[in-house]
Amino acid sequence: MADKNYIKYENLRIPLKIKKEWRRTVRYSISKKSINLTVPKFYTRDQILNEFEKIKSWSQQQFRRSPDMVERFVPRTYSTGDSLYIYGEQFDLIINYKNRKTCSAEIMDQTVLINAPEDLDDHDRHKNIGAVLSRLFSKHFLPAITDRVKALNELHFQEQINRVSLKNNQSNWGSCSSNRNINLSSRLLFAPRDIIDYVIIHELAHLKEMNHSKRFWSIVEKAMPAYKTKDVWLTKNGYMLKF
Repeated sequence: MADKNYIKYENLRIPLKIKKEWRRTVRYSISKKSINLTVPKFYTRDQILNEFEKIKSWSQQQFRRSPDMVERFVPRTYSTGDSLYIYGEQFDLIINYKNRKTCSAEIMDQTVLINAPEDLDDHDRHKNIGAVLSRLFSKHFLPAITDRVKALNELHFQEQINRVSLKNNQSNWGSCSSNRNINLSSRLLFAPRDIIDYVIIHELAHLKEMNHSKRFWSIVEKAMPAYKTKDVWLTKNGYMLKF
C-alpha cells in the first residue's frame, strides 16, 4: 500500500492512514491531520484496495460539502514581503534562495532573513522554511512564554515547575509531564493571548490533577471561568495556527 498513502484533492496531497482492527465493519473518518480508513484485520490487500477507491470518492464528497474542512490540509507558504504576526508582533520575511542543502533564518529587528535551498520543490521548500521559523520563534519567545507560565502559576496554582519548552507539536497544544515540565506547541504563538493563557492554565492544572476528571476541570474553571469559550475557539480555528 506504499502507493496509497495519500489522497489527491484539487492540488493537495492529503495523508491517508490505514489501520486494521478487530472489527466487522469498515470506518471512514477525517481528522485534523489525515483521512483515516479503518478495516477489519482479516481484510486482504484486494479488499483494502477496493476500500481505498471508495474512501477517495467519499472524502472528496465531504470536502465539496464542507470547504472549510479542506483548509486544515492547506500548507502555509512563504514569500519575500510576507508578514507574520507572532505573539502580537509583526515580522516581515526576506527569503534568499541559494545553492545550499539546509535552511537557516535569523531575526534582525522585525525582519526575518531566510536562506533556503534553491533546488527543492515548492512543498519541501515551504516545509523546511516553516520548520526553521518554528525553531527560530520558539527560541525568541521562550523567555516571554516562560515568564507568562510562571506568572499564571504564581497567581493560581503555586506549584513547582521544572522546565518550560516550546516545540512544533502537531498532535496537541500542550502537555504536562510527570517531571513537572510544561510543554507548549509553538503553533500557539499565532494565537490570541487569552487562548495561550488558556492552554497554559490547562497544563498547569495538571500539576494538581494529572487527568481530565471533574476535579481537574473545576481547577481550570476556578483559574479561568470562561475557559470553555477558549476551548471552542481552538477547536474551530486551531487549523489556522501553523508554521
